Amino acid sequence: YKSSVIVSREESGARAFLASKLFKSCPRTILAVFSDQKKALGFMDALKFFLPQHLSDILYFPGYHIQPFKSLSYHRETSTSRLSILSKVMEGAPLFIVTHMDTLLQQMIPKAGINDFSELVMANEETERETLLARLEAGGYIRTTLVEDPGEYSVRGGILDLFSPDQDKPVRLEFFGDLVESIRQFSPYTQRGTRELAETVIVPATEAVIHQSDLPHILARLRQAGSLAGIGPSAVREYVNTIREKGRFPGLESMLSIVYENLDSFFDYIPENSLLLLDSLDLLESCARDFEARALLNYTSVTSENRLCVNPESIYLTWEQAWQKMSGLNHACFKMLELEEDKNKARVFHFHTRSNQNLSGQLGSFSDREFPLKPLVDW
Repeated sequence: YKSSVIVSREESGARAFLASKLFKSCPRTILAVFSDQKKALGFMDALKFFLPQHLSDILYFPGYHIQPFKSLSYHRETSTSRLSILSKVMEGAPLFIVTHMDTLLQQMIPKAGINDFSELVMANEETERETLLARLEAGGYIRTTLVEDPGEYSVRGGILDLFSPDQDKPVRLEFFGDLVESIRQFSPYTQRGTRELAETVIVPATEAVIHQSDLPHILARLRQAGSLAGIGPSAVREYVNTIREKGRFPGLESMLSIVYENLDSFFDYIPENSLLLLDSLDLLESCARDFEARALLNYTSVTSENRLCVNPESIYLTWEQAWQKMSGLNHACFKMLELEEDKNKARVFHFHTRSNQNLSGQLGSFSDREFPLKPLVDW
């Protein structure tokens, strides 16, 4: 598949039809990359039409939808959605993932960060309850009265409710001391148990996982980032105190190079035998270059105001870096079939065709039935 070209129309339906054929015939993860979010979502909707039996395998990997360094607040729903998908990708089963260029340029929590955090809790086995609660806090879980959304947990006596981003429903752990007596899924709407589980896996609720043991290194990188951004010692001290007291400060996910010494990209998560379906390379490069320019401009603006931020190179891939990773994988590029206006220069293609005149008659005979378009669907 390396450097193959798929000739297709610009519209999402034609490309999705070709992609569905590839996914059916190629039992591996496919990553489709488009130039913007609108094209990615349009393609995904069309893909679901052609792959109705694989709806749970078709995933949209979202970005944070904010301009680099323009905001310090990331949407929590986006964070939990990203972590849910990263957890599924790490399981290794074939998936069809759709995203766009800006998202791929954003580096993220290293795989080791998810693996080190992930906790397997089993019924009738001992799990240190206080250690588990500290782990939830380190992973960005929010303590609430009722657990309704991913990334939340609550404690009532010996009962711990939590909603891990990789699960469809929250779970209720009943402790007797440190012994987990039972694990049950429950409805976030009725708060009633739905089924008994033998075990459950807990993944982080945020990409900025802060364990107490890592705090000295994180604070050292925070002080260095503050110094490079021209922030005064008193302002840096405020950030340091906030982390020590509350575990994190708002917007820390936008500065992951402070949390981790090394970051991974989405390419580090997908299996080595994955297939990439790429939008027009010219469009992808143009979008990547535009993103780089905006990141640098915003970084310059923020540092001139002496606000905390990190160097763009520490959290974003450049186009050259992204292309190096893409070209190293099996990939195919969509390419428009451009027809020549000058007949003397036109290329001639011969196609084998067959008539569908019988379809018209079949549709007529089905017009009064419960499923009048069944002949068309079958065809």
